[in-house]
Amino acid sequence: MHRAVVDRLLFPFQEWLKGKPTFSLLRELEKTQWLDAAALRELQFRALRRHLDFAYREVPYYTRLLDEHELPPHRIQSFADFTRIPYLTRDDLRRYFVELQPRRRLLGVQAMSTGGSTGSPVTVLVDRERAALADAIRLRCHRWYCAGPGTREIALWGSPIESAKQDRVRTLRDHLINSKFLSAFDLGEATLARYAQVVCRYRPQKLFGYASALALLAGYLQREGWRPEPGQVRAVFTTAEPLYDFQRSLIGSVFGCPVSVEYGCRDAALMATECPSGGLHIPVEAVAVEILPTPGDADADRGEIVVTNTHSYAMPIIRYRTGDIGAFEPTACGCGRALPRLKRVEGRRTDFLITPGGKVMHALAAIYVLREVPGIRQFQLIQEQLDLLRVTVAPDSGFPAEAPDQIVAKLERLFDGQIGVELELVPSIPPLPSGKHRYVISRVADAHVEALTAPRA
Repeated sequence: MHRAVVDRLLFPFQEWLKGKPTFSLLRELEKTQWLDAAALRELQFRALRRHLDFAYREVPYYTRLLDEHELPPHRIQSFADFTRIPYLTRDDLRRYFVELQPRRRLLGVQAMSTGGSTGSPVTVLVDRERAALADAIRLRCHRWYCAGPGTREIALWGSPIESAKQDRVRTLRDHLINSKFLSAFDLGEATLARYAQVVCRYRPQKLFGYASALALLAGYLQREGWRPEPGQVRAVFTTAEPLYDFQRSLIGSVFGCPVSVEYGCRDAALMATECPSGGLHIPVEAVAVEILPTPGDADADRGEIVVTNTHSYAMPIIRYRTGDIGAFEPTACGCGRALPRLKRVEGRRTDFLITPGGKVMHALAAIYVLREVPGIRQFQLIQEQLDLLRVTVAPDSGFPAEAPDQIVAKLERLFDGQIGVELELVPSIPPLPSGKHRYVISRVADAHVEALTAPRA
């Protein structure tokens, strides 16, 4: 289908049928992105206050919480006042699931679950406005790369919901809007060979999906010697996972285009999108982001990301501790937009490795050890306890016989001999139930960082 027909007719019609004001919101977002910093701050605070008014009036949990702390909305006159509201946690979402819903029922509400390899799944309720605003923010970013609706797209994705919906109606719809879905659940040799054929035949102009899945596909295409025509792919958009430098370099090299990061989480919001100038912009029209510093961290600017979704009416998400670690970027962006920026998002607390002596080490320190070894197709590191790291490696034919001993020795040196390392060779490493792949998982980091960031009594 011609791109303009999809952009101006089919995609807006689809959103209208769903009852989602996606394109009216997109038109507003394309105006507000050029406001100056002061105007954006004012717009953000107005949205914040409106949402607090709604939550206090309609949601039992927030009526009780704000009354208990003597913080009715009319007393919230500044962002400093707002930071007096207690944090919301994943445990709170589970424990107060019913109380967090408004007394007045909304139409078109969907339950959305998020899990991962650690902890219990969390379910949130998402209304049409929240869903539409997230889609509009994403589309605004795609238009920054001239890759809006109607651009031929491959989505390398995979959650149980999305995969189950690949029936004839969904397939026809995807065909009409120039989108092709590829499941990230199975990325073995045979599947990657089939996906490579799809890429060659379909000639996508943009790709969207998990960072790890796109990197794996790019690595396979590179091995097979595939290259797109110059200028064919306009951008690759990665989401749902941290994008490491080695992945960005590989994806950009293979597809010959910019690689853009989308940062968010299902239980909270879409919190940042990357522009062509490299700015990871926060959509302040929809969210308020804070950084909760970690006491004792050598990087004073780094801390846990706390987010408020100002348009989450089916279940207000106010000052939610995401468990992700990041920092603000204080300088202006070369793109000319005054939307504030995140300097980086370093992954979840459970992506950090902790030594028995209390040292917090970024996952990349260990990842680089594995990346230097030839012949590794997949790998995963799991810190089971403070003094034990399990390493799983799926090798290919180029994996040296002496590599296992070398990996163990290098990792033990990295941790100053404080952590034992056990390595296992396997045929493949299955993805998480969502289809994602986690390079590093720590079973102990979450509790350790939680203790560091907990408010002092």
